Amino acid sequence: MNRLIPIIALCSLLLCSCSTQRHAESKRYHTLSQKANTKLQFDQHQYTMGSTIQLWHNELIVLSLQPMLGIEMIRIETTIDSVWVFDKMNRRYTTLAYNDFAKQITPSPSYKLIQNFITTPLAPKAATKNQLHFTVGGHKITLECTFSQREYNTLKTTKRLDTNKYKRVSLREVLPL
Repeated sequence: MNRLIPIIALCSLLLCSCSTQRHAESKRYHTLSQKANTKLQFDQHQYTMGSTIQLWHNELIVLSLQPMLGIEMIRIETTIDSVWVFDKMNRRYTTLAYNDFAKQITPSPSYKLIQNFITTPLAPKAATKNQLHFTVGGHKITLECTFSQREYNTLKTTKRLDTNKYKRVSLREVLPL
């Protein structure tokens, strides 16, 4: 189980760092809530998990990973300038600026890239499957996401986790690459 948590965290960072070749339709929204099924192929291992994504346009993205029974184990909070990774099972977190991991992930992540990936395409009820290829520290990764159950402008206020309830650790402790 402890070996699975870093892989899940890696998946979430990778999900947030990929781009898609589709172009987003223009649609006005302030918030977006959607569910996704995610498959991660990392070396010879494949992981499948559910996730929930909440987005406040140009402000905050919250990715909740639920690898089993709908229990949130990893939460990623992405702001304009940084990414916060919470390991909820071990009550610890790490935070880093995009520049801190841009050298390890190709293509380089940014908030705009993450927001575009999540919002493409913007069809209200359509299930969309995206498959992406990228590298992390020399490893070739394939990520397949199926987005569904999309709702616009239904979220009220942003729900950030209280960092006082978690121990701050280094990135290598959360994601041993």
